Amino acid sequence: MADTLKALTWRQSGVNHVLKLLPGEKIGTLSAEIEQEVRESGGKISEKVKAIRAGNIPEIRRLQKPEGKDITSVPIRQWEAELAGKGGNIPVTFCRPETEKEARGCVLYFHGGGFQYGNRENVQPVCRYLSEQADVLVVNPEYRLAPEHKWPAGFEDCWSVLLWVYDHAEELMIDRHRITVAGDSAGGNLAALCSHKDRNGRTGMISKQILYYAALAVRETEGLPEFHFDLNDYICDDSEKALIEPRIQAIYLASKRGMGGYVPEGTDTRRADISPLWDSDFGRLPETLLITAQYDYLTQQSRAYALKLAAEKVPVTLINYCGVAHAFVDRCGIYPQADDSIREAAEFLKRNKENCDDRI
Repeated sequence: MADTLKALTWRQSGVNHVLKLLPGEKIGTLSAEIEQEVRESGGKISEKVKAIRAGNIPEIRRLQKPEGKDITSVPIRQWEAELAGKGGNIPVTFCRPETEKEARGCVLYFHGGGFQYGNRENVQPVCRYLSEQADVLVVNPEYRLAPEHKWPAGFEDCWSVLLWVYDHAEELMIDRHRITVAGDSAGGNLAALCSHKDRNGRTGMISKQILYYAALAVRETEGLPEFHFDLNDYICDDSEKALIEPRIQAIYLASKRGMGGYVPEGTDTRRADISPLWDSDFGRLPETLLITAQYDYLTQQSRAYALKLAAEKVPVTLINYCGVAHAFVDRCGIYPQADDSIREAAEFLKRNKENCDDRI
């Protein structure tokens, strides 16, 4: 078992906060792994990052590949299926520990990629490790992407998979009262939208949600209650500003202009069924774990969401990882922070609601 990163914990405004420090208890610098990547690249920007900054979706898709490693240490059963959806069949990857169990918990994990790229293969190392650590079935769907399939196509696929899993709980040997939705970035948005719709419809399918640096407000944040963004809010050593601030700004710009192909032209992205952070009601939502990166624009959206949940007495924990930036969980098996975050997610899944404050 890898060493757990040292954590500072406190409770503020009803939110359980956890700050995961870098080895050596550093706070204001990039992780050693990222610094090594910078040295090895000679400071040059990768072709994928160039494509992301240019909004070149075909090029991003061509260059994308899994960046993590499979670090499971027990046999994992993995299989593929296609589930019926409104827009056609939805490819899905399932995985769980090989050992038989009558009623495991289940996690639906939705990959990130700005609603326009990314795929289930990229996050499968994450899903396998989470499956092992939490002893759950993980369901990883290939939802439809924009701009070919604009909103609400991707969300409709995620919701269809949730309905199917809930209806087939006995066949899947899962406990339908222990279904969690999870996702990173755009996938975190889709997971949260599932939770809000489940609450609104009183369907009662979701018990918890795990949101990695979720895009909770698509494009529009002007006038958003509890939300504030300023580069001066980020603690970093002066010697590393030139490396850190562009990483934050890149996600800020992508969030502001890079999602133009996601919604139909003229659509107000302040709608609650597009941007859950713009919802007017945060009560009766599932117990929530928010996992963020210290140097990520979207961290501020998670902070605002946490405050809104806590104000409605929804149990919420926010874990912020020092020294890393957006999409760090993709480096499962490479970044200690990615591996640690998956183990934290697993512990969250294993805790009863009554004990949600135990670590604080």
